[in-house]
Amino acid sequence: MLSLIMAACGTGQAGETLEATGLEVLDNAKVTVFYFHGKQRCVTCVTLQEVTQQAVAENFRGNPDVQFVEVDVSEKENQALADKYEIVFSSLVIATSNNHLDISQEAFDLVMAQPETLKALIVQEVNARL
Repeated sequence: MLSLIMAACGTGQAGETLEATGLEVLDNAKVTVFYFHGKQRCVTCVTLQEVTQQAVAENFRGNPDVQFVEVDVSEKENQALADKYEIVFSSLVIATSNNHLDISQEAFDLVMAQPETLKALIVQEVNARL
């Protein structure tokens, strides 16, 4: 059984973390913004999660077609999802049922020095898939 930590837009306060089990939660939205990480995270990785959650919450709050999902790839039950998106380290993936885009390289390049530019990139890529 797959377990995820999920913070979905329109579900409580921005940044609220909810527990969800199973891939069925992923079918509720047209676009899912995945933040994959391991057990231990550096400051940059933690900041990436925060900036990504802010971008989704600020721009898609109340939109059931967009959700943010945090996935700890160090947990065995999340391995299938990590394998599906070919994740081997901290990553940021924007996915639909038909395709996905890994924006990890751009995200890590921007997150510390240009977080607003990263937010704009996330919003642009989500909107392109709605």
